[in-house]
Amino acid sequence: MRRFLVSVLAAAWCGAILAQQPVFDAAVIRSNRSGDTGTSIGQRPGGQYIMTNGPIALLLMNAFGPQNREIVGAPPWVMSERYDLTATANATTTSETLRQMLRALLVERLKLQARLEPREEPVYFLVTARPDRKLGPQITQSSRDCAAIDAADRAGLARPTLDPPANGAPACGLRVNDGEMLAGGKSMDELAGNLGRPAGRPVFNRTGIDGYYDFTLKFSRDQNSPNPDLPSFFTALQEQLGLKLEPGRAPLQTLVIDHIERPSAN
Repeated sequence: MRRFLVSVLAAAWCGAILAQQPVFDAAVIRSNRSGDTGTSIGQRPGGQYIMTNGPIALLLMNAFGPQNREIVGAPPWVMSERYDLTATANATTTSETLRQMLRALLVERLKLQARLEPREEPVYFLVTARPDRKLGPQITQSSRDCAAIDAADRAGLARPTLDPPANGAPACGLRVNDGEMLAGGKSMDELAGNLGRPAGRPVFNRTGIDGYYDFTLKFSRDQNSPNPDLPSFFTALQEQLGLKLEPGRAPLQTLVIDHIERPSAN
Protein backbone atom coordinates (compact mmCIF):
# COMPACT_ATOMS: atom_id res chain seq x y z
CA MET A 1 0.00 0.00 0.00
CA ARG A 2 2.80 2.42 0.91
CA ARG A 3 4.56 1.81 -2.41
CA PHE A 4 1.29 2.43 -4.27
CA LEU A 5 0.73 5.71 -2.43
CA VAL A 6 4.32 6.82 -3.08
CA SER A 7 3.92 6.04 -6.79
CA VAL A 8 0.67 8.01 -6.89
CA LEU A 9 2.40 10.97 -5.24
CA ALA A 10 5.30 10.74 -7.70
CA ALA A 11 2.88 10.73 -10.64
CA ALA A 12 1.04 13.71 -9.18
CA TRP A 13 4.31 15.61 -8.64
CA CYS A 14 5.43 15.02 -12.22
CA GLY A 15 1.98 15.95 -13.48
CA ALA A 16 2.28 19.23 -11.63
CA ILE A 17 5.68 19.80 -13.26
CA LEU A 18 4.17 19.43 -16.72
CA ALA A 19 1.16 21.63 -15.90
CA GLN A 20 2.90 24.45 -14.05
CA GLN A 21 6.45 24.76 -15.29
CA PRO A 22 7.64 26.55 -18.45
CA VAL A 23 8.48 24.53 -21.55
CA PHE A 24 11.03 24.83 -24.37
CA ASP A 25 9.96 26.48 -27.61
CA ALA A 26 11.36 23.44 -29.43
CA ALA A 27 13.29 20.33 -28.41
CA VAL A 28 14.78 17.43 -30.38
CA ILE A 29 16.06 14.23 -28.73
CA ARG A 30 17.82 11.69 -30.94
CA SER A 31 19.69 8.47 -30.27
CA ASN A 32 23.47 8.81 -30.72
CA ARG A 33 25.20 5.64 -31.91
CA SER A 34 28.50 7.20 -32.91
CA GLY A 35 30.48 5.17 -30.39
CA ASP A 36 32.32 8.29 -29.19
CA THR A 37 33.30 8.41 -25.51
CA GLY A 38 33.19 12.19 -25.03
CA THR A 39 30.07 13.92 -23.65
CA SER A 40 29.14 17.58 -23.43
CA ILE A 41 26.10 19.24 -21.87
CA GLY A 42 25.06 22.71 -20.84
CA GLN A 43 23.46 26.05 -21.51
CA ARG A 44 24.49 27.93 -24.63
CA PRO A 45 24.08 31.59 -25.59
CA GLY A 46 20.71 32.48 -27.05
CA GLY A 47 18.61 30.30 -24.77
CA GLN A 48 19.85 26.93 -26.04
CA TYR A 49 20.35 23.82 -23.93
CA ILE A 50 22.44 21.16 -25.66
CA MET A 51 23.64 17.68 -24.77
CA THR A 52 25.86 15.71 -27.15
CA ASN A 53 26.40 11.96 -26.78
CA GLY A 54 25.12 11.76 -23.22
CA PRO A 55 22.94 9.31 -21.28
CA ILE A 56 19.42 10.14 -20.13
CA ALA A 57 20.81 9.84 -16.59
CA LEU A 58 22.80 13.02 -17.22
CA LEU A 59 19.64 14.91 -18.19
CA LEU A 60 17.90 13.62 -15.06
CA MET A 61 20.79 14.78 -12.88
CA ASN A 62 20.81 18.23 -14.47
CA ALA A 63 17.03 18.58 -14.32
CA PHE A 64 16.49 17.58 -10.69
CA GLY A 65 19.90 18.21 -9.13
CA PRO A 66 19.94 15.32 -6.63
CA GLN A 67 22.96 15.13 -4.35
CA ASN A 68 23.21 11.36 -4.81
CA ARG A 69 24.66 10.44 -8.20
CA GLU A 70 22.97 7.03 -8.00
CA ILE A 71 19.50 7.08 -9.52
CA VAL A 72 17.29 4.53 -7.77
CA GLY A 73 14.88 2.47 -9.85
CA ALA A 74 16.26 3.49 -13.26
CA PRO A 75 16.44 0.76 -15.94
CA PRO A 76 19.95 0.03 -17.32
CA TRP A 77 19.37 1.87 -20.62
CA VAL A 78 19.06 5.18 -18.71
CA MET A 79 22.79 4.95 -17.99
CA SER A 80 24.05 3.03 -21.04
CA GLU A 81 22.27 4.42 -24.12
CA ARG A 82 23.51 7.71 -25.60
CA TYR A 83 21.42 10.61 -26.89
CA ASP A 84 21.70 14.11 -28.34
CA LEU A 85 19.40 16.90 -27.15
CA THR A 86 18.95 20.32 -28.75
CA ALA A 87 16.39 22.51 -26.98
CA THR A 88 15.67 26.20 -27.48
CA ALA A 89 14.00 28.88 -25.39
CA ASN A 90 13.96 32.65 -25.20
CA ALA A 91 17.43 34.18 -25.28
CA THR A 92 16.93 35.76 -21.84
CA THR A 93 15.88 32.50 -20.14
CA THR A 94 17.72 31.99 -16.85
CA SER A 95 19.58 28.84 -15.83
CA GLU A 96 16.91 27.94 -13.26
CA THR A 97 14.11 28.35 -15.80
CA LEU A 98 16.01 26.13 -18.26
CA ARG A 99 16.21 23.48 -15.54
CA GLN A 100 12.44 23.69 -15.04
CA MET A 101 11.95 23.35 -18.80
CA LEU A 102 14.18 20.27 -18.82
CA ARG A 103 12.06 18.66 -16.09
CA ALA A 104 8.89 19.31 -18.08
CA LEU A 105 10.52 17.88 -21.22
CA LEU A 106 11.46 14.64 -19.44
CA VAL A 107 7.94 14.26 -18.05
CA GLU A 108 6.39 14.84 -21.48
CA ARG A 109 8.74 12.85 -23.74
CA LEU A 110 9.82 10.06 -21.37
CA LYS A 111 6.56 9.73 -19.38
CA LEU A 112 8.70 10.25 -16.29
CA GLN A 113 7.33 9.60 -12.81
CA ALA A 114 9.92 10.33 -10.14
CA ARG A 115 10.48 11.79 -6.69
CA LEU A 116 13.28 13.12 -4.48
CA GLU A 117 13.78 11.60 -1.05
CA PRO A 118 16.61 11.76 1.54
CA ARG A 119 18.81 8.68 2.03
CA GLU A 120 21.98 8.39 4.09
CA GLU A 121 24.76 7.23 1.81
CA PRO A 122 28.56 6.87 1.71
CA VAL A 123 30.28 10.01 0.38
CA TYR A 124 33.72 11.50 -0.04
CA PHE A 125 34.93 14.88 1.20
CA LEU A 126 37.41 16.75 -1.00
CA VAL A 127 40.31 18.16 1.06
CA THR A 128 43.86 19.36 0.44
CA ALA A 129 46.45 16.57 0.48
CA ARG A 130 49.37 18.55 1.98
CA PRO A 131 49.57 20.06 5.48
CA ASP A 132 50.64 23.40 3.94
CA ARG A 133 47.54 23.29 1.65
CA LYS A 134 49.69 23.80 -1.45
CA LEU A 135 47.98 22.58 -4.62
CA GLY A 136 49.50 20.28 -7.25
CA PRO A 137 51.36 21.05 -10.49
CA GLN A 138 48.34 20.63 -12.79
CA ILE A 139 46.07 23.21 -11.16
CA THR A 140 46.40 27.01 -11.14
CA GLN A 141 44.11 29.88 -10.25
CA SER A 142 42.29 31.07 -13.36
CA SER A 143 42.96 34.55 -14.76
CA ARG A 144 39.50 34.68 -16.37
CA ASP A 145 36.49 36.39 -14.78
CA CYS A 146 34.40 33.24 -14.46
CA ALA A 147 32.16 34.88 -11.85
CA ALA A 148 30.90 37.13 -14.69
CA ILE A 149 30.21 34.05 -16.81
CA ASP A 150 28.22 32.43 -14.00
CA ALA A 151 26.24 35.63 -13.47
CA ALA A 152 25.44 35.87 -17.20
CA ASP A 153 24.25 32.23 -17.25
CA ARG A 154 21.98 32.77 -14.25
CA ALA A 155 20.51 35.90 -15.84
CA GLY A 156 20.09 34.34 -19.29
CA LEU A 157 22.46 36.88 -20.85
CA ALA A 158 25.13 36.42 -23.51
CA ARG A 159 28.46 35.27 -22.08
CA PRO A 160 31.43 37.66 -22.25
CA THR A 161 34.07 36.46 -24.72
CA LEU A 162 37.10 35.06 -22.92
CA ASP A 163 40.25 33.36 -24.18
CA PRO A 164 40.33 29.59 -23.54
CA PRO A 165 43.12 28.08 -21.44
CA ALA A 166 46.10 26.29 -22.93
CA ASN A 167 44.87 22.84 -21.83
CA GLY A 168 42.04 22.86 -24.40
CA ALA A 169 39.16 23.28 -21.96
CA PRO A 170 36.40 25.80 -22.72
CA ALA A 171 36.76 29.17 -21.02
CA CYS A 172 35.10 28.91 -17.60
CA GLY A 173 33.91 25.44 -18.58
CA LEU A 174 34.70 21.77 -18.22
CA ARG A 175 35.52 19.07 -20.74
CA VAL A 176 35.30 15.44 -19.65
CA ASN A 177 36.56 12.51 -21.70
CA ASP A 178 37.32 8.94 -20.73
CA GLY A 179 39.99 9.22 -18.01
CA GLU A 180 40.47 12.96 -18.53
CA MET A 181 39.00 16.09 -16.96
CA LEU A 182 39.98 19.55 -18.27
CA ALA A 183 38.78 22.77 -16.67
CA GLY A 184 39.16 26.35 -17.81
CA GLY A 185 37.97 28.09 -14.65
CA LYS A 186 35.92 26.04 -12.16
CA SER A 187 35.38 26.41 -8.43
CA MET A 188 36.26 23.75 -5.88
CA ASP A 189 32.54 23.12 -5.39
CA GLU A 190 32.20 22.44 -9.13
CA LEU A 191 35.31 20.26 -9.14
CA ALA A 192 33.93 18.20 -6.25
CA GLY A 193 30.58 17.84 -8.00
CA ASN A 194 32.26 16.37 -11.08
CA LEU A 195 34.45 13.89 -9.20
CA GLY A 196 31.55 11.70 -8.11
CA ARG A 197 31.48 9.58 -11.25
CA PRO A 198 35.13 8.43 -11.24
CA ALA A 199 35.16 8.28 -7.42
CA GLY A 200 32.11 6.04 -7.30
CA ARG A 201 30.19 8.11 -4.75
CA PRO A 202 29.17 11.78 -4.26
CA VAL A 203 31.94 14.23 -3.39
CA PHE A 204 31.56 17.38 -1.30
CA ASN A 205 34.04 20.25 -1.13
CA ARG A 206 35.76 20.76 2.21
CA THR A 207 38.93 22.39 0.93
CA GLY A 208 37.99 25.86 2.15
CA ILE A 209 39.50 27.24 -1.07
CA ASP A 210 37.68 30.01 -2.95
CA GLY A 211 38.06 31.20 -6.53
CA TYR A 212 38.18 29.59 -9.96
CA TYR A 213 40.85 27.23 -11.24
CA ASP A 214 42.25 25.78 -14.45
CA PHE A 215 43.25 22.16 -14.09
CA THR A 216 44.11 19.02 -16.01
CA LEU A 217 43.40 15.64 -14.44
CA LYS A 218 44.40 12.47 -16.31
CA PHE A 219 44.01 8.98 -14.89
CA SER A 220 43.54 5.33 -15.81
CA ARG A 221 39.80 4.85 -16.21
CA ASP A 222 39.68 1.04 -16.15
CA GLN A 223 40.72 -0.27 -12.75
CA ASN A 224 40.55 -3.88 -13.95
CA SER A 225 42.92 -3.26 -16.87
CA PRO A 226 44.77 -0.08 -15.86
CA ASN A 227 46.75 1.98 -18.36
CA PRO A 228 50.39 1.55 -17.26
CA ASP A 229 51.17 5.09 -18.45
CA LEU A 230 48.59 6.72 -16.17
CA PRO A 231 47.98 6.63 -12.39
CA SER A 232 44.74 5.53 -10.77
CA PHE A 233 42.06 8.18 -10.22
CA PHE A 234 42.84 8.62 -6.51
CA THR A 235 46.59 8.78 -7.10
CA ALA A 236 46.18 11.25 -9.97
CA LEU A 237 43.99 13.53 -7.86
CA GLN A 238 46.69 13.73 -5.20
CA GLU A 239 49.76 13.92 -7.46
CA GLN A 240 48.35 16.25 -10.13
CA LEU A 241 45.98 18.51 -8.17
CA GLY A 242 47.27 18.18 -4.61
CA LEU A 243 43.86 17.06 -3.38
CA LYS A 244 42.49 13.89 -1.83
CA LEU A 245 39.19 12.28 -0.88
CA GLU A 246 38.25 11.34 2.67
CA PRO A 247 35.39 8.83 3.16
CA GLY A 248 32.31 9.68 5.22
CA ARG A 249 28.51 9.47 5.29
CA ALA A 250 25.82 12.10 4.72
CA PRO A 251 22.05 12.30 4.04
CA LEU A 252 21.60 12.87 0.31
CA GLN A 253 18.61 13.95 -1.73
CA THR A 254 18.15 10.95 -4.01
CA LEU A 255 16.19 10.72 -7.27
CA VAL A 256 13.88 7.69 -7.27
CA ILE A 257 12.35 6.62 -10.60
CA ASP A 258 8.90 5.00 -10.53
CA HIS A 259 8.39 5.02 -14.31
CA ILE A 260 10.35 6.09 -17.37
CA GLU A 261 10.22 5.26 -21.09
CA ARG A 262 12.64 5.82 -23.94
CA PRO A 263 12.16 9.23 -25.58
CA SER A 264 9.09 9.52 -27.77
CA ALA A 265 9.32 10.74 -31.36
CA ASN A 266 10.17 14.44 -31.71
